[in-house]
Amino acid sequence: MTQKSPNNDKPQTGQPRLFVAVPLPAELKSAVGAALNDLKRQLPFQRWVHPEDVHITLKFIGEVPPGSAAAIERELERIAARSNPFELRLQGAGTFGSASSPRILWAGLGGKLPLLRSLQADVEQAMASIGYAPEERSYSPHLTLARHYSGSGPINKEPLEGLFPPEDRRLEWTADRIVLYRSHMGRSPMYEPLRTIVFHAGG
Repeated sequence: MTQKSPNNDKPQTGQPRLFVAVPLPAELKSAVGAALNDLKRQLPFQRWVHPEDVHITLKFIGEVPPGSAAAIERELERIAARSNPFELRLQGAGTFGSASSPRILWAGLGGKLPLLRSLQADVEQAMASIGYAPEERSYSPHLTLARHYSGSGPINKEPLEGLFPPEDRRLEWTADRIVLYRSHMGRSPMYEPLRTIVFHAGG
């Protein structure tokens, strides 16, 4: 099961909608963008993610009252102060939902996933300590590529075979920061980085 997405269709009240994520470096966003260009020609999804918006969600926070972002940033600083960089890589692709009507097209991850899960748990716990309810569903790290399949039959998985192969070293990177993002519904790209916090355990 998946985390709540920062791109849902809940009406906004004018307060900023925030989430915490691990970003991708620019060269990997370019690799994802090239893959998306190919997939768009082969798979009918209603909404494709802009390459600049691709990220690994750690915590969807939601609408935040004025002045509350400072407390969130303080908690993220505390997490970064005790976190070390770790290796990740893009690896594989798949879908969430039924074969006839998948909800999400995703890219998978490899590398030090236990460290990524530990980081997510730290963020979840820190946000709960300042009043943001923890996610009830289990964490499934991935990168969302598209939403809402619109084909008339079961999805063709052939275009996903061999996508982001684990032996491709160019798909590896060092995760060394977390970002607090704001969602801007109706924009493309739609996610604005408000604060980038680099890991500095022992530094």
